[in-house]
Amino acid sequence: MHDQKYCPWFCKEFDFRGHDSAFKDRFLQLQNVRVRFIPTDKQDIHELGPIEEVVYNLVNHVYAAPNQMVNILDMQERTSDGKNYYTFEYELTSPNYASASFATIAIGNGRYYTLVVGALERRWRRLRNKLKVVADSFKVLDI
Repeated sequence: MHDQKYCPWFCKEFDFRGHDSAFKDRFLQLQNVRVRFIPTDKQDIHELGPIEEVVYNLVNHVYAAPNQMVNILDMQERTSDGKNYYTFEYELTSPNYASASFATIAIGNGRYYTLVVGALERRWRRLRNKLKVVADSFKVLDI
C-alpha cells in the first residue's frame, strides 16, 4: 500500500538495473526514487575525495549517458549521527528530454549507498522542494 508521507507521488515499485530498490510514479515513468548499495572497504565518504571532485565524476561518468549534457546546480555536505553525506542537485539534458535530480551518497556498514530522486524538468519546479526533503532525509543506520 502506498503511503503519501514517504513518497510524494503515487508509487509503484519497479526493477531498475543496478539498483537495490526503486519506485516510480505510476503515470509519469521518469519520476522515480532509487537506492543502490555496493560493498566498499572505505569507512567514510571523505575517503572518496572532496565533494566537488566526487560529485563531478559521479554525475559526468556514472549518471549521465554519453549524449546528455550535465549541469550540476548545488552541492551540500552534512553530518548526521556521526556519518557524513554528500547531497547534490543536477540536470541532465538530451535531445529528447531533460530531467533533474537530487542524489545523496554515504558510506556505512561496509557499503557505499546512493539515493537518487528525480523528475522530468517540466515538473521539477513543482516537485523540487518535496524531492529535496526525500534526499535530505536519507540516513544510513548501523546494522
